Amino acid sequence: MKLLLVQVPTSHLGAGEKVYPLGLSRLSALVPKTIEKKALDMNLCLDPWHELKQVLDIYTPDVVALSFRNLDPLAGHQTSYLPSLKTAARLVRIMVPQAKIIAGGPAFSLFANRLMTEIPHIDVGLLGEGETVFEMLLSPSIFPIKIPGVIWRNGENIVTNPMGPKLSLDEIPAPDTFLFNPNAYTKANTYVAAIGIEGKRGCDLRCGYCLYPFLGGRSMRLRNPEKIADEIQLFHKNYGIRLFHFTDSVVNRPKDHFEDVCNALIKRNLDIGWTGFFREAGLTPETLDLAIDSGLAAIYFSGDALTDTGLKLLNKRLTIKQILDAAKLTAQREILTVCHFLVNLPGETDESIKQSYDTLNKLLDIHGPAGNLGAVIFNHIRLYPGAAITRKLIQSGWLDPNTDFLYPVYHNPSKYSHILHEFEVYCHTAGVFSRLGISAGGEKGIS
Repeated sequence: MKLLLVQVPTSHLGAGEKVYPLGLSRLSALVPKTIEKKALDMNLCLDPWHELKQVLDIYTPDVVALSFRNLDPLAGHQTSYLPSLKTAARLVRIMVPQAKIIAGGPAFSLFANRLMTEIPHIDVGLLGEGETVFEMLLSPSIFPIKIPGVIWRNGENIVTNPMGPKLSLDEIPAPDTFLFNPNAYTKANTYVAAIGIEGKRGCDLRCGYCLYPFLGGRSMRLRNPEKIADEIQLFHKNYGIRLFHFTDSVVNRPKDHFEDVCNALIKRNLDIGWTGFFREAGLTPETLDLAIDSGLAAIYFSGDALTDTGLKLLNKRLTIKQILDAAKLTAQREILTVCHFLVNLPGETDESIKQSYDTLNKLLDIHGPAGNLGAVIFNHIRLYPGAAITRKLIQSGWLDPNTDFLYPVYHNPSKYSHILHEFEVYCHTAGVFSRLGISAGGEKGIS
């Protein structure tokens, strides 16, 4: 049997930043030695479709596994990556009609039934984590009805099997770095870490817009800190990787596990840096200092609202005070900080906009003297089916219950649709002035 593993394109054409296909490389490590395998990450190709056609023509695989990581690029873009999956599946079916086509990945899991309906070339799909069942799907004679967590075709019907037990993170295989060479990714990146590290899966928070709990589970499954450090050391020693990004939804929760990870890295004395998304609540000077000692290169916050009312609406279980206190900690230590906020939230008013400016002013005042604010990034809420905020908008009559969420849908009512751009201009000016050592002269907020 010959297997072809394909990461379909999920980045803007010409984008310089590359992301190591961690999930697909772990599945590759599970392939039995009796099976011949080949890999193609189309995101690395100048002409990805020519490359895929050529590989299919020469290699003629028996099984093709298509990994679909992202639905769209977010950040307000109306671009959809769905054509990548549809075109890839159709091309495989035309070039190698006898091949079995498997699809999976986070984006596939979100809309599995819909995608199986729209893309008839896919024979079977993986829902959620593929490590527990992938090898079963490579058997010459498979019986999908017996495999948990797959979606498959039974004649004209599409059948979704119940999910099996969640995987222990200490059982996940090491990435297949032979087939997926990390050096192919790190040379292209300028700003972001190409190599992801999993410290945990799942999330026990209930943020109103987020699907992390759906994808990874509603409780956190923690990975052994020594195994985390082992993987970082392997990438560093064998491939010279010096910058990593923790893929955890929140890297510093739970506190004791996070501190154990930091201590494991400190003990290795590696010349590396890492980034991750932190939660502001509960961040202490001691924990932040430990993170810095272990290699923290930049800290990302996703406070997501600039007012206490907005935080409650999004069920963040945060306060503006906690967001500002965390900012003070990073400014005191001059650690590069990036802040993410969602704007034009449901129920926005002139008063809430003024309160948002007030919070921005306080953040800029905190970070300005230290010059450590890398960016303030503003987005609108990307709406997904099943998310709490989506249900609220439908119940309130703002959103048509028949809205198709497969393609990018954002909450951005016209009255305040300009606010995102005004915030961007405001923070850009403040950031430039801060780097140049120029005072803004007290001109703050809106007139």
